[in-house]
Amino acid sequence: MAQNQISISNWKPLRRGALRGFVTATFPSGMTVHEVSIMQSNGRAWASPPSKPMVGKDGKLLVENSGKAKYTPLIEFVSKSVRDRWSDAVLAALLDAHPGALRDE
Repeated sequence: MAQNQISISNWKPLRRGALRGFVTATFPSGMTVHEVSIMQSNGRAWASPPSKPMVGKDGKLLVENSGKAKYTPLIEFVSKSVRDRWSDAVLAALLDAHPGALRDE
């Protein structure tokens, strides 16, 4: 991996709603983040850091009023602009490694 380059591995395509798949991203610092979600909707794509489902004291999955599961982030960013730069960098690395990853089938 060249300096200042993100390495993408384990691309797992999975189309479900806005979800397009998952990747493992290794950063120049040496940190590896597994299960990064790759999303696409309304002509826009983004990378989302891993999260885990929220579980209540009774052991049951917590859900929104819409019936969708609630998730809690495992990684946070200090600002939206930092998160957006991270997302853009992960997407660019994904498209370098897998140019057709976000094409409609």
